[in-house]
Amino acid sequence: MSDENPTIQAACASNSLESLKNAISTAPTEELNSALCDSCASGNVSFAEALLECPRTDVNAVKGGMTTLFIAVSHCYLDVVKLLVDHGADARLKSLEESSSSLHSNTEPIFTPLHGFLRPRRERQKSDPLPSEIFPELLSLLLRAGCDLNARDPTGRTVLHESVHLNLPYTKLLIQSGADVNVVDDSGSTPLHLLDLNKSEDVFQLFLNRGAKLDVKRVSDGRSPLQCFAVGGQLGDLSLFRPHVSSWNETDAKGNTLLHLAVKSHRPGSQTILELLKLGLRVDQRNLKGKLPLHMVDGPMEWFEEAVDILLAAGADIEGKDNQGFTLLAYTMQRAVDHERKITYLIKRGANVNTQNYKGNGVIHYERGNGRRGIEALEFLLSIGVDPNMANYEGNTVLHRLAADFASFSDESEIYFIQKLLDAGLSPTQANFKGQTPLYLLCHQVSEYMFLPTVAGDKRAIDFVLDAGLIEALEIADHDGIRPIHLAASCSETLVARLIDLGADTTAVTGDGRNLLHIASTARQVNIVGLLLEHYTSINQLSLVNKRCNNGRTPLHDACRSGRLETVSLLLEFGADVNAEVEAKFSRGKTPLLVCCEYAKEEQRWPVHLELPALDGRVSAAGILSKDEKRPNLPQLMDKVSRDPIRRLEVTSENDTTNVTGILRTLVAHGATLTYEQSRMSPMAEAVFSGSEELVSELGRLMEQHGLEPMRFPDFEHMYLTLTSRHLPDILGVCFSEFVSDHTVARLLLLRQYNALAEGLEKHADAAHVQTALPGILVNLAKWGYTDLFKRLGNLLADPSWINGGVNRFKKRLMPYLLVAAERKVPNLDVIKVIVEHFKADINLQFQPGIEIRPKLPFQSTIWLRRAYKPGESALHYFAKGGQWWHTKAVRYLLQHGADPNLQSTNGSTPLLNAVHKSLSESHQQKEIIKVLLEAGADPNIPSHNGCSPLSLATYDINIFRLLLENGAYLETCTSRVLFTTLENLNLDMLSLLLENGIDCNTTTLQKEGNIWYTQRFHDDRNLTNFTLHPLHYLSMPKFNESNTRDRAIKLIQYLLQQGADPFRPCSDETTILHHIFEHGGTIQPFLEILDLDLERRDAQGRTLLLAASRCEDLGTNSFAVMYPLLEPVPKYIRIVDYPEGDITRVMTLYNRGADITAVDHAGNNALHYLVAGNCGSFAGQKQYRQTVETFVRKAPELLHQVNKEGKTPVDIARSAGEKWALEAIRNAGVKIEEA
Repeated sequence: MSDENPTIQAACASNSLESLKNAISTAPTEELNSALCDSCASGNVSFAEALLECPRTDVNAVKGGMTTLFIAVSHCYLDVVKLLVDHGADARLKSLEESSSSLHSNTEPIFTPLHGFLRPRRERQKSDPLPSEIFPELLSLLLRAGCDLNARDPTGRTVLHESVHLNLPYTKLLIQSGADVNVVDDSGSTPLHLLDLNKSEDVFQLFLNRGAKLDVKRVSDGRSPLQCFAVGGQLGDLSLFRPHVSSWNETDAKGNTLLHLAVKSHRPGSQTILELLKLGLRVDQRNLKGKLPLHMVDGPMEWFEEAVDILLAAGADIEGKDNQGFTLLAYTMQRAVDHERKITYLIKRGANVNTQNYKGNGVIHYERGNGRRGIEALEFLLSIGVDPNMANYEGNTVLHRLAADFASFSDESEIYFIQKLLDAGLSPTQANFKGQTPLYLLCHQVSEYMFLPTVAGDKRAIDFVLDAGLIEALEIADHDGIRPIHLAASCSETLVARLIDLGADTTAVTGDGRNLLHIASTARQVNIVGLLLEHYTSINQLSLVNKRCNNGRTPLHDACRSGRLETVSLLLEFGADVNAEVEAKFSRGKTPLLVCCEYAKEEQRWPVHLELPALDGRVSAAGILSKDEKRPNLPQLMDKVSRDPIRRLEVTSENDTTNVTGILRTLVAHGATLTYEQSRMSPMAEAVFSGSEELVSELGRLMEQHGLEPMRFPDFEHMYLTLTSRHLPDILGVCFSEFVSDHTVARLLLLRQYNALAEGLEKHADAAHVQTALPGILVNLAKWGYTDLFKRLGNLLADPSWINGGVNRFKKRLMPYLLVAAERKVPNLDVIKVIVEHFKADINLQFQPGIEIRPKLPFQSTIWLRRAYKPGESALHYFAKGGQWWHTKAVRYLLQHGADPNLQSTNGSTPLLNAVHKSLSESHQQKEIIKVLLEAGADPNIPSHNGCSPLSLATYDINIFRLLLENGAYLETCTSRVLFTTLENLNLDMLSLLLENGIDCNTTTLQKEGNIWYTQRFHDDRNLTNFTLHPLHYLSMPKFNESNTRDRAIKLIQYLLQQGADPFRPCSDETTILHHIFEHGGTIQPFLEILDLDLERRDAQGRTLLLAASRCEDLGTNSFAVMYPLLEPVPKYIRIVDYPEGDITRVMTLYNRGADITAVDHAGNNALHYLVAGNCGSFAGQKQYRQTVETFVRKAPELLHQVNKEGKTPVDIARSAGEKWALEAIRNAGVKIEEA
């Protein structure tokens, strides 16, 4: 306490009993009580005794919510407890558990001192007696003081519950002292529910003797103590329970019998299942989920097998199914532990491996996990006879399921699954009962992951599954006439382009007559519409722009209903009929202008989502048929309440930028008629009926401009809907008079009140606060494509230099508007034209770090980060990366208006380098963009600062490479880089082209530049001096010796060997290429095929190939060295592959080919010197290395006695290295270590 008596405080601090006694007489009562509590906590008996001698001291004092007795007991000070009890301490008084009373200010004290003993507040000292030694006396004292043994804690538990639960040695004494053995806690558990019978069998008998009940069911799971013992595998042979159990057939809340529970916890040798069966428990009784006892079997193989045998012997049906139709085999497949051995055993016992659940799914349909585990599981299923063609009751095979989930795949194992299943005979054209093929389902959900680049040159992830056979279903429609490309048209420009390249029929219509333009227009996919229109122009099918579906609508009708102005503008540009009427039998002759009235209803079909770069960019197809109410759906859905523009704080996605008023103006500008026949409803009446304020207001302005009367007679609904537009400018004039709120501006944009926003700001345009706010507002307008508003508000700024990037109201630098506008996915060229032509922006303005980027994103995917601006990049750099259809047009526009095609960023990258680079996100316009840049003067010979030239980046695509050569690229200046990136891309055609152009595969090498190797699969070998990397060596490196690339690498190695590449060429001062490959785990298969390979060729260290191979640790002849990912980006750490069973060592392979095992190098080492020092970690590898050592010792025992130049024999080395396996192998060969 802040006003504590300093004398008391000093006495306690100095631990002076005399000082304390002198201070007691004058100390206030509260200080005496506080000091007593402190004495109880410290165990100071003499202090406590002195304080208690004062009649003003309260023996039941409370501090921090705890009584003196509670404090002393919880600190295990028996002497203090004795003192307190002798002075009349009342153990009936309750305490709070924690000393921080603020946490329990409204909590009633409920803990007795005995609770405090079970929750000690002090660490026991070595000199202290054990708690169990003092407990009997302590309990006696507390009971004497009136302690309630059955008091409950916040969970309703008594001290007996706690003692049993924690297996404390106090249980017996508590029971003997009268603790209630049948008291229940808040979950309904009695102490017996919590008993561990394996540790407390004698306590169990005491419980029963005191009347504890075995059949009390707790509320939480409906289990009795008996059933809890069954769950813990503690029933044994039931002899302990038989005298006390009247019914063995009780079930828990899930319907589990004792047999269900006992089976799940079965251990080898346990008699429980057998004894329960003798008591009449049935193997065919089901729980509430329909599970039989057999379905509960789990655990390690020995436990599993024994439990299954017992149940089958008792008549259990191995094919019994639960309510979902799962058999034991089906459950076992879904459990990860040891499923192969278990399923093999079940098949031997008669289980059907092709069992199907009640949805028709077999074990082949189930999730198997990712990576190597999933691959091994699939291979196992196919090996035991699972039918890969099995279809479920919707007609879906496992191939359908994998294809449907392909957009969200996490690694390349899914690609392998699909390839393996197709190789196993699954038909890629098999349709389910809706007529949907695997390719159809693959196209139903699309993500950026599907188009990730791979280590296989120009192939993307999706190419592997398409090439494997899925593409055969390209033209197969479902029962509604929907083809894969129809789905793609609603959600993925990249996929549409890919399917077009693969030959998809772009003129095909759905069952209700809708073509790709109808679908893309409905889905607000402007770039897809642009792509299709250019494609139709090239194949002379542009008439499709006015093609009507079965409902009589053209694509322009759907575009107007969607509210996407950019789509409408494109269709009109390519000849869409602005006054095309829907046939009267469908919709009263509606024109595109009248269809705008359907926009408000259409808007409700679109989910509100955040504009965040999803980690996989996943989106689902929708809106394919006219009757579809769903629209393409992004994963990050916001709360439905956030749809209200008044409650949202900013524009978050392109769905917020739909612009039906702009569509109205565009239609009228292109000749749409505002007049109407008297027999039909007027356009204004249609707009009023739609309830859209923005539509009514804009249509009224347009009609007045054309001399037409919006309404013939005053109409309440019309006047009500125009209230906002008539009065909002005046309201905003007041709102913006002193401050411009960003939230207000954002809400006006969401409400589509563009004219009112402009008028409100124009009224105070010269005011300093408006001039300060406008730069930040204009960033959003540029980002989201508000062309007219951007131009109108930009004209208000007094300083013309604002266009190249200013500061916001907080003085933070803003991103230049041209760079902001370029980032938009929807075509934004109109905004760019205003920025460049009207406001005269610097077209070569470069991005600089430290600027304010809006919106700030909580996370970014790697794909998004790769696309984002890098320091020094211009808008042309950004567009050159491609990705959207409109980027090609933007590149042309910028070049026509003075953009520098050779401008270099901070890292030296030019727009051409950006265009050529293989990006994480595929750009179907890449070749066209490169061509446009080259035609505009882009120099194909400018490298980046790290030396990468366009040619060296283009080696994954021979057509791009040739295009660069045709436009003046010099191969001579970057020969090494070009050759080695060709090898990285495993491009045999490119390699052939390079060698045909005179590149020497022996003398064209790569060396370290500074401290960096510019190679993906080799980084350094610090043990070698003057190391030079040769093409043949690089392709044979360990990181090419992996499952995804080795076969392709071998083809390139064979080609290089055919062209004269020398495998024995020195790669450093110490060794040759081939010696290094054998030693370090590289690919050796093509070299072993050389018939006259010189096995005794020595390197500079005097090593033969066999000696070099002897130093290769834990890698066999045909095993892979690493697990290198198929997909880019490559992770920082590459995993080592486990040694496969049965793969002989490299040195053994050379020995079998005739290599001399007695060879010795310049250091005096023979093969055994190296072999026995090997650190072979895997069991399979160690087995092979043992066999090799044993063979060599038997064939040439003299090797063991040879001493190297350090004076060591192989045995000496094995001992010093601690390689016990090597010493055992020597013994197994029949040689005594002492003799060696």
